[in-house]
Amino acid sequence: MRRIVPLLAVVALVITAGACGGGAKRGSGPVLGPTPTPNPRALQDIAEARYLPAMRPELAELVLKQPWFQEMTQARLDLIAAVQQCERASAIKGEQTSVRDLLAFAAEQPWYTDGLDDREAVALTGVFQAYSESLSDDRAPPIGPILGSTLRDGLFDVLQLPQTGQVAVLVSADDPALGRQALDLAKDAMPKVEGLVGAFPYHFIHIQVTPDLPEIFAGVSYDQFIALSTEYVDAETVIHELTHSTLYGIFPIWFEEGLAHFVEYYLTGSLEEATEDFRGVVNVLGGDARLKVGVSRSSSFHGVLSERAQGFLFIRGLYDMWGIEGLTKAVLSFRKRTMTDQELLTAITQQAPAEQRQQMADFLCQSVVGATHNYCVLR
Repeated sequence: MRRIVPLLAVVALVITAGACGGGAKRGSGPVLGPTPTPNPRALQDIAEARYLPAMRPELAELVLKQPWFQEMTQARLDLIAAVQQCERASAIKGEQTSVRDLLAFAAEQPWYTDGLDDREAVALTGVFQAYSESLSDDRAPPIGPILGSTLRDGLFDVLQLPQTGQVAVLVSADDPALGRQALDLAKDAMPKVEGLVGAFPYHFIHIQVTPDLPEIFAGVSYDQFIALSTEYVDAETVIHELTHSTLYGIFPIWFEEGLAHFVEYYLTGSLEEATEDFRGVVNVLGGDARLKVGVSRSSSFHGVLSERAQGFLFIRGLYDMWGIEGLTKAVLSFRKRTMTDQELLTAITQQAPAEQRQQMADFLCQSVVGATHNYCVLR
């Protein structure tokens, strides 16, 4: 019981606040050949012709005063564009001066005054993009007041991920040590999560470390935004929430939660122990480890917890059949479109190689109840 009761708390704690909708996804346009890098003067001309005139005079004047403006690079031009777009978003909320204040505060920090390099420019671009997104999307957290800690404590970095490309990783935290811990965990986890579930769909990730989450939550996620409880700045929670942000809510909740649990425990080397614990959870909550979909799904609190445990055990079953490479291949194929329970289960059957069709039919017959299709007829 000592292992079951804590896991019941863990299962409750990792329920996300919602990982679907919103945000600008990366496009997949045609692949073009290399283009010449514009010279600094040409980039400066673009800034002066396109972005500065669209700013309030006080903000444009501040940008012009920055030492790096005379030595323009593409990263610095992207920063100016993000600043201008952020000011436009802030104006809609009546917060026009906040963007200038944010840039002025950044310019006072030691990492900035010793010379803004391109890595720092990309990270600062991410800060303004995050602020802009939080202003533009009413479902996103209001992060404006906490971005000061990101800048003051240098809680940012830029990752170059194999599939995704460049991503700014941003952390806000009252406790700099916890913020640095969250940043290091995210930097370590993101390439591993990408390797299992595919490319991260955004240009930045913002992580807030806060004591203000409800007691039942270890972490919550919404698109590019994650919040971690100060009590759960650990690899498991970071990996779980990054998985949600990467998938951005295109799956039924049992699959997304089950996969997020699977990824966190697989990557932390505790898959076997977690499997036993989740079996204990379903025993405590009703004794049925079979995945319940369709009309049989329960919306009660215990039903929600059971669904997550059953989802994990279902994913674990797929892993046992396919191995990690087969599971990753399947997830990548599933990410191409949003699917209902029934569509996803059908896609899973189609993903099985011919020699495993009988094994898959037996697995679904034994592991799923409440579906509109009788999988046992496939046997």
